Amino acid sequence: PGAGTPGITAIPVPPVLEYVLDADSERRRLGHAPRVSFLSRRPSDPEHQFSDTVELPRQHARACVKATFQLHDGIRDKLRPITVTLTYGIRGTAPGRPSRGAALPPLSPVL
Repeated sequence: PGAGTPGITAIPVPPVLEYVLDADSERRRLGHAPRVSFLSRRPSDPEHQFSDTVELPRQHARACVKATFQLHDGIRDKLRPITVTLTYGIRGTAPGRPSRGAALPPLSPVL
């Protein structure tokens, strides 16, 4: 038997990925209203954003999330694509802006 009390081993907490999907940001930057609203977004999210977290239990683990947006009625600009950007970061890392991911591939226009 060993002397003293056994050491306490910390259980590692899996990292958590925080992300924000932002739709029609270029159009909004020009002062126009967004053409879409995300469904099932958090009450604190604006209609054109969807944010959530994903727990990463181990390296190379895959996780899928689903975010659905709806076109507003009566939109006039039906030819320009609706761009969706992804901003993400690991919770608990150095404070500051989350890393900005690449823009998602353009969606086909909806007529």
